[in-house]
Amino acid sequence: MGRSFNQKSVLGRIVYGNMNFLLPYLIFSLFFLILLGTYGNSILFLLVNENHTEFVDLIFLYITNLGDGIVAFLLILSLLRVSFRDAITFLIITLLITIIVSLLKDHIFPDLVRPVQYFGTTKLLHLVPGYKPPYLGSFPSGHTATIFSVCLYLSIYSKTSVLKLLLFLIAFLVGYSRIYLSAHFPADVVMGAFVGVSITLFCYCFSRQVKSSWLDNNIVFTNRIFMKQSTS
Repeated sequence: MGRSFNQKSVLGRIVYGNMNFLLPYLIFSLFFLILLGTYGNSILFLLVNENHTEFVDLIFLYITNLGDGIVAFLLILSLLRVSFRDAITFLIITLLITIIVSLLKDHIFPDLVRPVQYFGTTKLLHLVPGYKPPYLGSFPSGHTATIFSVCLYLSIYSKTSVLKLLLFLIAFLVGYSRIYLSAHFPADVVMGAFVGVSITLFCYCFSRQVKSSWLDNNIVFTNRIFMKQSTS
C-alpha cells in the first residue's frame, strides 16, 4: 500500500512539475483528435501538407532529424553524467519505444501505409526536395515517439518553465514535420507522441522505486540550466 502511494506521489510530482510540457501536449493532442474526428485522417493530412513555403521546407527538412535514434543515444550518453539510474532508465525507454513501435507497424497494423503509397500518386502531395518519404509502416510515427520521450525527459530535469515549454515546441515541430514531409498521417503522429510520453512517464516513475546506491553514482551537476528534480 505504501509502495503504491509512493509511486503515485512520484507520478504526481513529475506531472505537476512538468505542466508546461504536459499541458500543451494534452491540448494539442485533443485538438488534433477533434480535427481527426471532423475531417478524417487523409483529409487532415492534405490540409496540413498543402500549406508550405520554400523556407519552411528547409527548416522541416533538418528539424525532422531530431527524431532519429541517434538523438536518443546521445541523451543516454549525456545522462551518464547525471547518474547510472537515469542513463539505464532512458536506455530502457528507448528500447521499449522501439519494440512497441515496431510491433504496431509490422505486426498489428501492417496494412496502414504511408501517404505516398496511400494516395498512389505524388500529384496531391507536397514533396520536399531532398527528402524521400517511405511507403510502408505508417502507424505510429517512430520519430515522434522518440523526440517526445527525449524532450519530456529533458523537461523533467529542466529548472525553468520557459525551457519546458520550448522542449514541448521542439517535440511538436518534429511531429508536425512528419506530416509536412509526407512521411506520416496525423493519427500516426498523435499515437507516436502518446507512446513516447506514456512510456517515459511509466519508466521514470518505476525507476525511482529501485533502491540501489550504485545506480545513483556519477551524479555531476555542472549545468545551470538542468538540475535533478526531487521525487522524494
